[in-house]
Amino acid sequence: MKAMILNEYGGNAEFQLTELSRPSVKAGHVVVRIAATSVNTIDTMIRQLGQENLPFAPDLPAVLGMDFAGTVEAVGEGVTDFAPGDEIYGCAGGLADLQGALAEYMLADARLIARKPKSLSMREAAALPLVGITAYEGWQRANISAGQKVLVHGGAGGVGHVAVQLARHFGADVYATGTGEKQ
Repeated sequence: MKAMILNEYGGNAEFQLTELSRPSVKAGHVVVRIAATSVNTIDTMIRQLGQENLPFAPDLPAVLGMDFAGTVEAVGEGVTDFAPGDEIYGCAGGLADLQGALAEYMLADARLIARKPKSLSMREAAALPLVGITAYEGWQRANISAGQKVLVHGGAGGVGHVAVQLARHFGADVYATGTGEKQ
């Protein structure tokens, strides 16, 4: 399979197209045929800082990419919620010993994926996982309730725009900050 790999970390590190073995399914996991990925701030930090500064950065050569959308190709023992052909999305790779999504296929922990909503394209679904998880976790911790006034700093940013939508969904009275043309 084709994959984009890093052979070194640092500000000038470049991804290189290479051929890797397709992952084999294992218990509790699924093999996913990747349709779309997105690049998060954490992906760029790993590329730039590497293992010296980020202990969760993968060994080199590394396949990065946490967020993805795709189709289940194979399911491992114990996986009952997914079947081959299911369209899914998730945040399940590119850290430590987990191959990332910048490849044609990846092995994903079945606990870190969900069925892709039919209303989202593969590209849209791939852009959502980490920012969605971050915004949702924030709202859960803040215990937002209907009618509550909420201020979202950076409401036009990656996490911020999802946080605004979640707050509205929860019935909060939402205010947001932004800079420059994003106001």
